[in-house]
Amino acid sequence: MGAAERRWAFRVAIDATLRDTDGLGHVNNAVYLTWIETARTKYVFARRRLTTIEQLDFVLASAHLDFRSPVYLHETVEIRCSPSRLGKSSWEMAFEGRVRDDGRVCLEARTVQVQYDYEKRSSQPIPDDWRKLLEADLLEKGSE
Repeated sequence: MGAAERRWAFRVAIDATLRDTDGLGHVNNAVYLTWIETARTKYVFARRRLTTIEQLDFVLASAHLDFRSPVYLHETVEIRCSPSRLGKSSWEMAFEGRVRDDGRVCLEARTVQVQYDYEKRSSQPIPDDWRKLLEADLLEKGSE
């Protein structure tokens, strides 16, 4: 299965604003991390039916971003994401950003999240109900 045919679990459209651009006229590379955070947070809230920030029970452990093409003011980028790997207490998300007007890939990224107990200040196993949702949304084998 090719990259364009991947099954993504979640999508969110983000408009590039003047605030996002830098002196070179394109979206600054630091903004993309915020965009994938937005997609990941919306994904988790939607899948788990969360309503408040206090319900989140994970921390970001790492992020890797590959910039593929520039994005300019007023372009709309669709950020797509799916869990791509599950561990005992961590889960990886894969992301792809495509500019809506022409379909060009502007971003590929991965993040690793660790389930976290904020009271105990330690990692914890992924809860069974959350694991089932993540497993159902895993990228299909061979699609990465």
